[in-house]
Amino acid sequence: MTEYQPGVCNIGAGEQRKRYAFGVAGFAVAAAVAVAVYAFSFPAVWMLAAVVPLFAGFEGVLQGAQRFCAGFATAGIYDVSDSANDRHEVVDDAARRADRRKAVRIHVQSLVGAAVTGAALYLLAVAVPPA
Repeated sequence: MTEYQPGVCNIGAGEQRKRYAFGVAGFAVAAAVAVAVYAFSFPAVWMLAAVVPLFAGFEGVLQGAQRFCAGFATAGIYDVSDSANDRHEVVDDAARRADRRKAVRIHVQSLVGAAVTGAALYLLAVAVPPA
């Protein structure tokens, strides 16, 4: 079992699996958007719609990989169990601040990843327009 560490680790294996699944789903939706743009010959600008599911994909995968849930940090809770069924409140103010800082870092990383990938998809659609 993993141990809670403020600003470092606030989820265990059970919650990690949920985050990875969410991330994969986000990336799958983004891929579906990209395929739809080409399959239905939508204008290249529609490729930017992939940014939202890309953000979800990056959020999920980064949270799983870093063993840290940004939502839990905001709520002031943690669950480092393997079962994903043992939530506890973070009572220390310094620990809550450390968790919130980590959550912001994950959000920024996800936003940058989604923006860069979305821009690359858009530029690809401009360079190789849908038929």
